[in-house]
Amino acid sequence: MKTCLWAGAIALACVLAAPAVGQTTYPKIIAPSTIVPPQGVAFADTDGSTKIASPTTPLPVAGRQELVTLATANTAAPAATLYGGTYILNQACSAYGSLTLRYRSPDGATMLSLTTKSAPDSGGGSTIQFGTAQVVDVALSGTTGCNVTLSRVP
Repeated sequence: MKTCLWAGAIALACVLAAPAVGQTTYPKIIAPSTIVPPQGVAFADTDGSTKIASPTTPLPVAGRQELVTLATANTAAPAATLYGGTYILNQACSAYGSLTLRYRSPDGATMLSLTTKSAPDSGGGSTIQFGTAQVVDVALSGTTGCNVTLSRVP
């Protein structure tokens, strides 16, 4: 066994050069498929196919588009997980009672109210920020013919 008494970077180099006791062997890293070479970078294209980044197929740089339907024909959809970022809440109802946009609390079970609408928006909707993977839904009360969507701003 090698002993090093120097200080600083020389001691670190000495320790790194010393043979390891009970050295572990790690498995070889293997590419996820034959399409992707181990040195390549791959991404999922908008059509769902796998592409390898190259000068002819560069990595996408535009923001991710997302439209989430929270209610259709006065029927609330199941809770949805958002990509995250800035969204526009749009709602249109034949008759308004109240519609409440809710988000999942940190406890993972409780849905908390974020905003309540009792009339149509003037000006194209309400802008709301969400964190990555935020779960949201809508609760409808006393409404008829309600359609509610969240559109991500790229």
